[in-house]
Amino acid sequence: MSAKPKPKPQPTEINHIRNTLADLIDGLGQTRSEMHQRFDQQDKRFDQQDKRFDQQDKRFDQQDKRFDQQSKEIRERFDQQDKRLDQQSRHLDQQGSDIATIKEMLQVLLSRQ
Repeated sequence: MSAKPKPKPQPTEINHIRNTLADLIDGLGQTRSEMHQRFDQQDKRFDQQDKRFDQQDKRFDQQDKRFDQQSKEIRERFDQQDKRLDQQSRHLDQQGSDIATIKEMLQVLLSRQ
């Protein structure tokens, strides 16, 4: 079997194919351009989100510092209160001891009469 030669396309058919290919290439170029624009927009949004996250991180760090400072101040106040209460307790114990001594002395004095 001999191969039959393909018929040559007509000039109008070649122009049509050329125009179709040109349209496809233009369409792909536009699609590629649109994709890059969308990627750029996404990158901008991600950058904005990163900035917001950084700002939130800074706020959280500031809050942590404030909470740590408040916690430290509260501990110091409780420690001071504990010291005052211990001093008052020792003072009351001393007064109780003094009262007991005075009571004994009064009983001795009263018993002599």
